[in-house]
Amino acid sequence: MVAPTKNHRPGQKPHGVGHVAKFISQKVQTLGYHYVKSAYGMWLPGDNRGHWSEAWDEKIGYTEPHTLHQGDPVRQRMATERMKYDPVHLTEEMIEAVVGAISKCITVSAGGLAIAAAAIESTHMHLLIPYSGRDIDKTARWLADQTTKAVHRETNHQGSIWCKGKWCSYIFEQSHWENTVEYIERHNTRHGRDAKPYSFIM
Repeated sequence: MVAPTKNHRPGQKPHGVGHVAKFISQKVQTLGYHYVKSAYGMWLPGDNRGHWSEAWDEKIGYTEPHTLHQGDPVRQRMATERMKYDPVHLTEEMIEAVVGAISKCITVSAGGLAIAAAAIESTHMHLLIPYSGRDIDKTARWLADQTTKAVHRETNHQGSIWCKGKWCSYIFEQSHWENTVEYIERHNTRHGRDAKPYSFIM
């Protein structure tokens, strides 16, 4: 799949903040974003797979920038103790609600949102979002909000659905884009689903 491309306007900074570079040459083209959202309690600070965290403990006044950390059992225990709800595993009914909400968001956006690849599992979801000029952080918050409301409305689950943060990497190279498509589609095929199981995928 060939990614759609857009040039940043002169002087324009890339949308979003976080672990990606904040300042990019105006000549670099942003192809899109790999957005990953974990279900509540599924990837806590201190996880042995590594994690992104902005603070150790606000109460003791120790904060740090948004950086990648190695596993830390103490930090993971602290995060577990702070959880207000039980960890969430999305059921098939909940996943269906999430899929429907994403489809509605695409329709409502009137061309401002498209999804090139997607995998929605019980513990997290992957979305590959082509660049459109819209703020990716606002788009990510909107998707999280709308999918949460849909789950509350259409299932018996109440309370949090997603974790507080997100993983969102910027994609600038065609090879990176193509590798990400394959990576996300493998999440589907390894579970016996079609590579593109949702009708909203472009």
